[in-house]
Amino acid sequence: MSKTKFVYSLSDTRSFKLQVFNSLKSLSLFVKPKDIIVIVNPKSNSRGIRSLSRFCTVYQGNPYYENLDLPPFRYKIEMCDIDADNIVFLDCDTIIMDDPKELIDGDFDVMGRQEPCMAYEGEKRPSWDQEEWERQLKRFGKPTDSIAYNDGFIILKNGIHKKIKKDFIKYYKMYANGELKSPNTTDDSHHNAFALSLALAGYKAKHMNTHHHWYGWRAENFTSSDKTYVLHIGTSKNDLQGYLYNLSRHHIGEFSVYA
Repeated sequence: MSKTKFVYSLSDTRSFKLQVFNSLKSLSLFVKPKDIIVIVNPKSNSRGIRSLSRFCTVYQGNPYYENLDLPPFRYKIEMCDIDADNIVFLDCDTIIMDDPKELIDGDFDVMGRQEPCMAYEGEKRPSWDQEEWERQLKRFGKPTDSIAYNDGFIILKNGIHKKIKKDFIKYYKMYANGELKSPNTTDDSHHNAFALSLALAGYKAKHMNTHHHWYGWRAENFTSSDKTYVLHIGTSKNDLQGYLYNLSRHHIGEFSVYA
């Protein structure tokens, strides 16, 4: 297998700092620390950040991304700079339940799950403007059947993470300055996912489902008998998310950041 790195982007959001340790511990059940990278931006040398090195390589981010006039999720763009043939990008609020290396083989460039707001069973009200999404795809000469990905767990192969960087930044800026309209009509905070999806449109894709990537913050009932590779909890711990959080803690065991 060609060189693959598992990558996180850790911003200065406190909840992400607390969550990433649980995610790293679950990933370390399957992946060696030398193959895991946590991009820390803005740079930090705190005690908690130093303790990350037990599970990964800590990559102190480039100030270029800190200075971009974009929302905090802009740090995800830095995945494009990782020196690897393939990258597996993971959000900090994920728990790895099965070996994600099993998903890397196959004839595809990108593997990800459709953004849930596109067409989600159980959604109380529609929140996706498919016509707007297709207009944007047509504008940039992209296939109109391309999906918008949730970037909380996504596999990029054959070096495409490097190839898309310029477009990723361009589209991100266009969403941020209002030149592109968010196709999600109820949430305008995830320009990063739509910009990445536009940049990836046209590459050979393989689509994930609940067996690969489970949306814990949505109406997808999860029990301990269900199987998934990545359990994406979400950032709060109320109701269903609280149940999933406790389930994930049972999966990885009790863990202290400073142990």
